[in-house]
Amino acid sequence: MMRVGGLLHGPCIASTVGTWEAITFIPSAKCPGPEHPSAGLARQIADLNPAAQRVRLTIGPAFASEPFRSPRIDRFVVTQEFRPTIHGRHVLVVDDTWVSGDKAQSAALALKASGATKVTILCVARLLKYDWDDHRLLIEDLNDPYDALRCPVTGGACPIA
Repeated sequence: MMRVGGLLHGPCIASTVGTWEAITFIPSAKCPGPEHPSAGLARQIADLNPAAQRVRLTIGPAFASEPFRSPRIDRFVVTQEFRPTIHGRHVLVVDDTWVSGDKAQSAALALKASGATKVTILCVARLLKYDWDDHRLLIEDLNDPYDALRCPVTGGACPIA
């Protein structure tokens, strides 16, 4: 499914955010390595740009620290091994589920602090909880069914086909 989405929308996304030179994924505390489903998604996206170098984020000292739902630079670490790979480059971060964005934004902070010049976040799914006020409003405003052909950049047809 991800490959189809990348083929359909990849050129439009690349024309908007630029082509990434390195790729990583948001690790999980329960499954932090390449076995995590996000790593598989990142590999599929990496196949769309074989020149992109793979980078692994590690869980930082503040991964589970309060306050939750707030980006922190120390939730993730870019080890010395990967710093030359990202230095001065555009890094794509693949996240499986967006709830509040704190992990993806924390990863972006860590990557930028380690030398990345640009970070783009690709989120595969958005988790909405009806009992959260801001989420409930969004859910109640949804009128159209999901359409895989709808461009994630423009919200309509892709300008690049």
